[in-house]
Amino acid sequence: MARACIFCGGTPLTKEHLWPNWLRRKIQVAPFPHRLKQEIDGTASRDVSFEHPPFDQQVRAVCASCNNGWMAQVEGRAKLLLEPLLGFSGRSLHRRQQRELATWALMKAIVFDQLHPGEQAVLAEHRQTLFDDRQPPREGLWIWLATYNAEQVAHYAYQGLKLTPPGITEEPEDPTVYTVTFTVGPVAVQLAGTNVDGLSFDDIVFPQLDAVRIWPSLGNVSYDQRVVMTTRTLEVFSTAIYDDLGKRSAPSPPPAA
Repeated sequence: MARACIFCGGTPLTKEHLWPNWLRRKIQVAPFPHRLKQEIDGTASRDVSFEHPPFDQQVRAVCASCNNGWMAQVEGRAKLLLEPLLGFSGRSLHRRQQRELATWALMKAIVFDQLHPGEQAVLAEHRQTLFDDRQPPREGLWIWLATYNAEQVAHYAYQGLKLTPPGITEEPEDPTVYTVTFTVGPVAVQLAGTNVDGLSFDDIVFPQLDAVRIWPSLGNVSYDQRVVMTTRTLEVFSTAIYDDLGKRSAPSPPPAA
């Protein structure tokens, strides 16, 4: 049976670039060596080397109607906001602009998820809300922006966790908490989503990373791009949500004697 569009269920599917043409033109980098290593249960299953231009990956997951319609409109609105940020110029972002960037960020995270369709992390209900409302869900999703030194031209990391509420012992079939971290030149984007009742990331902080939250909006924000992460601190940014979850779920220490 032919695969259908992940948003509307339509066919046929078209190839969708993970990164749009305008961005690949903006950040012109020659092909460079890649190495892909994979392990399963500690045993190397894949080790290949090749040269490939960055930003050239494609997935076949959306139909032409979505790709050339509402998705192109989301990309166009985000482009106007992102282009100045690629030069570390920073800017203030009001609520509508934050919503436009958050919509774009979730759309990108969902498309990235199709690189590994058997191991998707983004919640299906978040994908459906994006398609229905053309914006992210108002509950259960948080999105931040930070600034990276762009040592790696494009970085992408995702994690899914099958977390269950207290009192539930049966493991869910799909992840109930996910994080996606990706970079666009110097712009680092962090998403955290969940459908676990009572779980919130409203109060999470990213020490010394100067990350600003754009969803849910807290009002006008200043994305100054003054504090620049290294690749090491980008990894801290990528794992901060799970570190926070670990601290919350750690057992309480025994009472002092």
